[in-house]
Amino acid sequence: MRTEDRRFSYPKRVLTSALLCTLPLTACSSSNEGLSYPTPNNICGIPADEEILATLLDDGDELKQDTGYFSLEEGQFCHLYVDGNDSVVSDADWNEAGYTLRDYFNVSAREGTRYFAGGKYASWKFGVVTVIPCPGVSEKGDAVTIAVKDIRWNEDSQSLLEKLGPPYFDAYKKKLGCPS
Repeated sequence: MRTEDRRFSYPKRVLTSALLCTLPLTACSSSNEGLSYPTPNNICGIPADEEILATLLDDGDELKQDTGYFSLEEGQFCHLYVDGNDSVVSDADWNEAGYTLRDYFNVSAREGTRYFAGGKYASWKFGVVTVIPCPGVSEKGDAVTIAVKDIRWNEDSQSLLEKLGPPYFDAYKKKLGCPS
């Protein structure tokens, strides 16, 4: 081989070797955009924004929604499990008439609480909550507190939950049959 050919051949071999070594690493470390399971458009039967849920739910192979033993009128907890681990949770609790968001945070203080929509809703790093007057629907009270939480939250969770919450809470109110 001529000296001139070796000069061009060596960089080609180094480049080819480098590509062959890094190609498998790139393929293994690339993130999987999207989830391995169908994204729901509800949280245990209550309509919710599918795109936001896709962002909040954890990556994994299987999603299971579990309402437990309680009905909506009793204060239902809904767990969205991904591969057996809690990912997103919605819970409802009944209270006496006149119960407010401020009362909720007196019992369950959260750092960085942000009230929005004129104080109708409140959020924190990993959750969003509202209190809906709903007399005559449950024997347990006349106001229902509904919260949605992102268990493995990140810096985007609060803003996503603030978008998910209001329409979800409205759908929850409608499903319960609360007076307007």
